[in-house]
Amino acid sequence: MREEMRQVLTEKEQQTLGINMGAGSDHPRAWVGPPFIYDLLGAMQFQLLIDLGMRENHKFLDVGCGSLRLGRLAINYLLENRYFGLEPNVDILNRGCEMHFGADIEKSQVIAKKKATFAHNTDFDFSLTGGPVDFVFAQSIASHTGPAMTLKLLKAIADVSHDDTVSMVTYIRCGMPSKSNTEEGWFYPECVTYTDQAFGAFARQAGLHAYRTVWPATNIREDGLVTTQHPTILTKRPWKPRLNQRMTASLFEGIQKIN
Repeated sequence: MREEMRQVLTEKEQQTLGINMGAGSDHPRAWVGPPFIYDLLGAMQFQLLIDLGMRENHKFLDVGCGSLRLGRLAINYLLENRYFGLEPNVDILNRGCEMHFGADIEKSQVIAKKKATFAHNTDFDFSLTGGPVDFVFAQSIASHTGPAMTLKLLKAIADVSHDDTVSMVTYIRCGMPSKSNTEEGWFYPECVTYTDQAFGAFARQAGLHAYRTVWPATNIREDGLVTTQHPTILTKRPWKPRLNQRMTASLFEGIQKIN
């Protein structure tokens, strides 16, 4: 996929978009993951939110919003005061905002018009929302957190959820319990893996139902290892796709409850 991008972009565009950089590099697109699928991942996240029923009037929390890979779509879509972004790396957030909207967070006319709200803590303090939200997406957070931090993230999500809130949290799945991470801490740009059983247990401790979804395998290494981060749906009460979701949702046909 990187090579395909190289074939259609000029050298200047490749430099601007960071196409040749590795994930975790000091670039707004590369810092949050493979830069050559930055557009694809953001669009897939946004499409999942729409498939799950997010409308412009809903309140949405973007955990680890980074350089606004998803935020550039969600902010424009949602009505005023509906977008909340948590990102500890203020520099990456501002550079991403400038890349997408022409100015940093403080000066962007788009951010001002949409009244998007941001916070920058590392404690999963979601008080910026001022109360419950309708949708949450935590992309590529639990792929870097040890068990204690993962549980803290899920409990924080539960605290800003009402009975109908739908949350998505991604992690890298592994099939063998021996490969499921038990080390504590924050690992970046390195990744950790969890079995569905381990992640499902974290969700249960947080008071959440967890459902494994189908997700296209966009990231496959040359050695065959699939490092795609599959979203898991989390809800406070048992979840079933609504009618509008079932109409658009081959995505939901392979859902499995994991706790």
